[in-house]
Amino acid sequence: MKKILTFCLLGLVTISLSAQESSPGMGSASLEQYVSKTINSNPEIQASWRQLQIAMKDVDIAKSGYLPSVDVLASSAYTERNYGLDQDYAGHTAEIRLTQLLYDGFFTSSEVSRFKQAQVVRYYELMGEIEQKSLEASLAYIDVQLYRELLSLAEKNLITHVDVFKQIEESVIAGVGRRADLEQISGRLSLSESNVLTELSNLHDVTARFLRLVGEKPAEELADVSLSDAMPESVEMEVEAILLAAYETSPSFNATIYNIDAQRFAIDSARSRYHPQINLTASYGAQTRDEAALNNTISEASVGVNFSYNIYNGGADRAAIRQALSQVDLAKDLRDKACIDMRQTIQIARNDIQNISEQLPSLNAHRLSSDRVKSAYMDQFTIGERSLLDLLDSENEYYESSRAYVQASYTLEKARARLLAASGVLVKALGVSRNGVASVSDLAEKELRYDPNHVCPATRTSLDDERNILKRDSDSDGIVDLWDDCVNSAPGAMVDDFGCEASDPEPQTMNTPASAADFTLDDAQVLASFSINISFASNSSKISPEYVSSLSQVIDALEKYDNAGVIIHGHASLDGDAAYNQRLSERRASAVAALLIESTNDIDSRRITSVGYGETRPLVDEESPAANAKNRRIEATIIQL
Repeated sequence: MKKILTFCLLGLVTISLSAQESSPGMGSASLEQYVSKTINSNPEIQASWRQLQIAMKDVDIAKSGYLPSVDVLASSAYTERNYGLDQDYAGHTAEIRLTQLLYDGFFTSSEVSRFKQAQVVRYYELMGEIEQKSLEASLAYIDVQLYRELLSLAEKNLITHVDVFKQIEESVIAGVGRRADLEQISGRLSLSESNVLTELSNLHDVTARFLRLVGEKPAEELADVSLSDAMPESVEMEVEAILLAAYETSPSFNATIYNIDAQRFAIDSARSRYHPQINLTASYGAQTRDEAALNNTISEASVGVNFSYNIYNGGADRAAIRQALSQVDLAKDLRDKACIDMRQTIQIARNDIQNISEQLPSLNAHRLSSDRVKSAYMDQFTIGERSLLDLLDSENEYYESSRAYVQASYTLEKARARLLAASGVLVKALGVSRNGVASVSDLAEKELRYDPNHVCPATRTSLDDERNILKRDSDSDGIVDLWDDCVNSAPGAMVDDFGCEASDPEPQTMNTPASAADFTLDDAQVLASFSINISFASNSSKISPEYVSSLSQVIDALEKYDNAGVIIHGHASLDGDAAYNQRLSERRASAVAALLIESTNDIDSRRITSVGYGETRPLVDEESPAANAKNRRIEATIIQL
């Protein structure tokens, strides 16, 4: 029964993998398409849109107080009585009356201003709902991609275990294998089956979430998501800079700011109760019976000013003012809550982006190493040089490392989406919009200005500083303390890779890394110069395998000029300690030179050298994220030997 279940599941796996491979011809879609559909059809966004329309009508209602009121009164009645000359008769009356407000203690103007600001609140609430639902749709979209890929990994892992199971089972039946091995692979096979079922369940759940948000199931092929280009430049700055930028663009936060102003106008409305009300009235009326009820048509016209002033109404006016003041306090509390929520989301998302970006190269290296180990162990197991346990462990390590890398990659995109949404720019970054939404500049009574440092201070978390422990270099020798075996080396001393002073440094040769002070091109004939597109993680000299192709221009030049060499120049940004930056630039240049040597089998390593300039030759003489990115670079110069 166990084997039947396994092979039934394996059949589903095969069908699933085939469907994934053939999916491009069965419909595809992008994140932008689904987000556009969400913000134009999601019922919660539709409800917020209706709230905005209602708020806009409230303004029209309030403005009607400026215009006159015209009333027409008419009556027709049959009367019977036991007195007078006419004891039964039909009488008719008609009157038209005009009332124009002259003064009401500025109640009408305050209400118009209050409702104008209230409609801006509804506008920003709509924008906030659009950002939130766009974020939820984006996260669901990314999760569908994530769990599809995790399911594919689990399926491939199951197929591998089934192949090994068949091989061990045949050996046991033939009498040359051990039954303990069969039990071992059987247990691992059960775990692989469980992994597939778990990923199937997870994929089902996120698909249901996607269906709820978007209104349709995800396409069989989903376009890749990359929000890195949409990230604001401030993502590399301190969290204070990110928050200051978010104050201007976050719709949820701006809704609370305008709500405070709207409630302040409500105070003015309540205070108007202490003022008199003055109206201009005009009327004209006619009736078919006079005051004695005789059949005599009479008419009357009047124009005048009416004055009304309330002396006492049981304390309702004072209570209304106190209520309005409490509403302002409530609006301020909601503003503070929106600030705290936005600050928390941005801090967590930024930290996730920074940490995962630094983790990805290591996770990818682990994945690639595990893949090579798995392949080697499979070959060695086939010829009997590795045990079954070694093979299964290598397979599971590759599965877990691949799973960790995939999860980190998609988690990075989700963190970027959360940061953009918290800043109120996710929809703009995706290039989509809600149809028929007016501009806030056409709605507001007045545009609000505020000091974010006072309204919502940008407070750092303590870990923003503590995380730098991994980058600390106490003796400024270019080796961070985590790797430094000698944290008290003399200033300016030559140190090895472990931060200890070199007792007898060897003279530099053509392929030994040098500092800017040790190297000059004055006497060399330069054949070509160009930049090498290689990026490093902060305070790191490790190079990801993906950058090997960036060396093609250098390799082509060395192959073109047989009697030429290359000098790899390392440059650092202006932020940080100068001595540390010098060491870091030398290590980075040396790492690029080492990668170039590995990538060129036919080129003598003596033709390749490296030099570090630290922060002595910046392209942009300032400290900013844009300038740091330009200054932190690798260049190559081809010279005549």
